[in-house]
Amino acid sequence: MKKALLLMLAVLICGNVFAQDGIVFTFSCNGNPLKLNEMIYKSSRGLTYQVSQVQYFVTDIKIINKDKSVKDFPESCHYVDVEIARTLQWTPAEDFNLQNADSIEFTFGFSAAQNRSYRFKNPPENLMFWPDYLGGGYHYMKTNILYLDAEGNTNAFNCHIGRGQVYNAEGEPIEYIDNDFRVKIPVKRQGNNAVINLDISTMFDYPNAALFSDYHGIMNNQKAMKTFSENIKAAFCFTSPSCTSPKASADTPQPQNHN
Repeated sequence: MKKALLLMLAVLICGNVFAQDGIVFTFSCNGNPLKLNEMIYKSSRGLTYQVSQVQYFVTDIKIINKDKSVKDFPESCHYVDVEIARTLQWTPAEDFNLQNADSIEFTFGFSAAQNRSYRFKNPPENLMFWPDYLGGGYHYMKTNILYLDAEGNTNAFNCHIGRGQVYNAEGEPIEYIDNDFRVKIPVKRQGNNAVINLDISTMFDYPNAALFSDYHGIMNNQKAMKTFSENIKAAFCFTSPSCTSPKASADTPQPQNHN
């Protein structure tokens, strides 16, 4: 029995077989499958790094069909964790049909109305809470890495995205900014499932090349969160040149494969 359970878990982790139709979530780095906890990646700024953790939320998922009709899942909210196999597929309770699907649209994080503190009672979702003094609600994403600085020392960088803040001269938050955004990507199939892939290297390199040593954490740095949000938007589009953001302006740069 134990061996059977381990085999089932291995299949899920590999991401090749899912019993029901839905959306599967995958991760890459420079277009290749992501490897965790291996100091093998290099940023465009020349820093070697490893990825330790990736967690994020998608909400308000829509399927846009070739005839322009839309299948809306307005209450959809899914937590994705690269280390938890069961989170790597979203299967709605209602009918999910990709036969005539052209694209998928979703919100990265939460809209202002959905981002309510204490809505999640149990882990792992409730562990994504965003401190009330920073605006409350939940993290949209946690991506944690280790990197080697110019002297070869190991340092940490935590790319945590959520509500941003505007501070007054006394350093007190006087306004909060929602950093969620919509993404629309062409349907890519894996069996009967659609695929949403996040390319980690793009998160740090395009369109804004990040120098990890400029930061440790960014939860109280709206400028940095905006910068990385632009990159995350591109990271969902890494393998889809026709990917768009419904909120993006016409001159928003499109992601490029930069192996």
